[in-house]
Amino acid sequence: MLDCGRVTALRLRLPASDRDVLVLDPGVHAIVPATLGLPGATGIANLYVDSRGLWLQLHEGVRGAYVNGRPVRQMAMLRAGDAIFLEGIECLVVGSQPEAEGVGGAADPRAVLRSVAGRHHGRCFPLAGECTLGRSKRCDIVLDDEGIDECHLELRAAAGGWAAVVHGRGGSVTVNGHPFINGVLRAGDQLVVAGQHRFVVECARPTGEIKEEAPTRRAATPAPAQTQWRRAARRVPWLLLAALLLAVALSLLLLYGAA
Repeated sequence: MLDCGRVTALRLRLPASDRDVLVLDPGVHAIVPATLGLPGATGIANLYVDSRGLWLQLHEGVRGAYVNGRPVRQMAMLRAGDAIFLEGIECLVVGSQPEAEGVGGAADPRAVLRSVAGRHHGRCFPLAGECTLGRSKRCDIVLDDEGIDECHLELRAAAGGWAAVVHGRGGSVTVNGHPFINGVLRAGDQLVVAGQHRFVVECARPTGEIKEEAPTRRAATPAPAQTQWRRAARRVPWLLLAALLLAVALSLLLLYGAA
């Protein structure tokens, strides 16, 4: 994830009951059967929240865990909008709700819409201008799915992000786990269309966020060849001593052997 600064206000929700079962503040959060409304006391997994993002780690022996339909063996990185399947129960990572209006500067022209699940998994689509998603061949991102309309969703660069409008049937699009009709998307938001086509808005971090350390004078680091020469030089006295001892031993052997 190129922009993982928006990892605050995350919650774990059971979609069937629309109830938040965990508020994912920074730290470690244990998922036990009671969290999912199941009997038992054996832990299932832990959720770790830190400056790097949100991580799921399964306990030893836990099987049948999935994130967005993909199996998890031990550990997985999560983001807002991800669907987690544990012990036969589906959970949803819910993040911040998209804003109705954008506030801030112009959208980053380097931004992309990266597919993380569905037909275009792994591909990136530029968001420099307008971008349309739908079943029509004229769309920038073609989604051949009966549950998707000809022009299902439209995005365009706007102040503070990318304005998105759903033209297709209602309830078919979610952003960060929230039902979505229109609003402004920002870097890190996850867009889900028809429950299986997942996209994440990503952009490179601004240059100003990269901290450069002031140059300091340091002792010159020896070159590899120079370092090897020094190591060999340190071994020479030991080699001379070993040769001297061997010569003495041979001399004694010849002297007393001849006698």
